[in-house]
Amino acid sequence: MIDDSHHDEPATSRREPAGTAALSEWPVADGWVCNVLVRRGDRLLVLRRATGGYLGDQWDLPGGKSERGEEPADAALRELTEETGLKATLGAEVAHWSNPDTKGGDFRYHIVTFEAVELDDAADVALTREHSDHLWATREQLAELPLAWHVGRVLGL
Repeated sequence: MIDDSHHDEPATSRREPAGTAALSEWPVADGWVCNVLVRRGDRLLVLRRATGGYLGDQWDLPGGKSERGEEPADAALRELTEETGLKATLGAEVAHWSNPDTKGGDFRYHIVTFEAVELDDAADVALTREHSDHLWATREQLAELPLAWHVGRVLGL
């Protein structure tokens, strides 16, 4: 049997103060997952995670784990380009939550989301094998999708 417990929202998490998504604010051991909100008009870009992988078949924001020593903002933009081929500039920090390591490690995992503005809003999305589909979704469509828990929390759905 596959253990899917890591797909659920952590039992304890806390909202962190705005503007603290920087390595200098937290212990070196902490981990980061850095996401972006990319909009075209009233539509938000979401990516469907590939079947069988982490959060399989759930809709997620472009983003992922930072590399050692990489600032969260830089990681968010890098992940956007790696996962979609899109280029953007970073806007405001929208949400920053953290939780203890779910496997018992002595560190926190931070999930931070930034606004992003595309440099070319007509560019095509080019997915990697990590995702099976993408959608420019309205708020109504988002409410009907199986969203990853952290996406629903950020969007208030």
